Amino acid sequence: MFFKAMPNFSYKINNNINVTKDIFQRVGLDRQLTSALALESYYIKEGETPDILANNIYGSSRYHWVILTVNDIVSLHDEWPKLDSEMYNYTSDKYGAGNHINDHHYRLASDNTIIVDYDPVGISDGTVEVVSNFMHESEINEKKRQIFLLKKELLARFLINYKELMSK
Repeated sequence: MFFKAMPNFSYKINNNINVTKDIFQRVGLDRQLTSALALESYYIKEGETPDILANNIYGSSRYHWVILTVNDIVSLHDEWPKLDSEMYNYTSDKYGAGNHINDHHYRLASDNTIIVDYDPVGISDGTVEVVSNFMHESEINEKKRQIFLLKKELLARFLINYKELMSK
């Protein structure tokens, strides 16, 4: 349904007319559907994918795109939480082999305020903590676990609105 509702787009290459879906067509959600009454907060469990979640919530994995749309997720690779087992390799790839344990930044232990300068006294007395590259990326990954789900009883209305908006 996600791609079916998208309008067609024609373009010409070497005197041939090609027709494809306009994947750049995006729609925003109806304000009523984005209200606190329509969405439920959800914490993604380790290993849950949008299709598994859609199957558990809406009874079919084909509604995985609804979860992504509601949360404005465009890149599953970048915006969906990675498995804990993938984080080491991800961090090593991003910062270089062996650099996952290097210092990323420093922060106050009391309130997590980021500190720009290295403070050996603060580190030794426990008022400043070192955040490694791995720890930093793991914290970012953890924040991605908090999403919103459209309530099941509003799915049909959402699908109708989506079709209507895409046809305009």
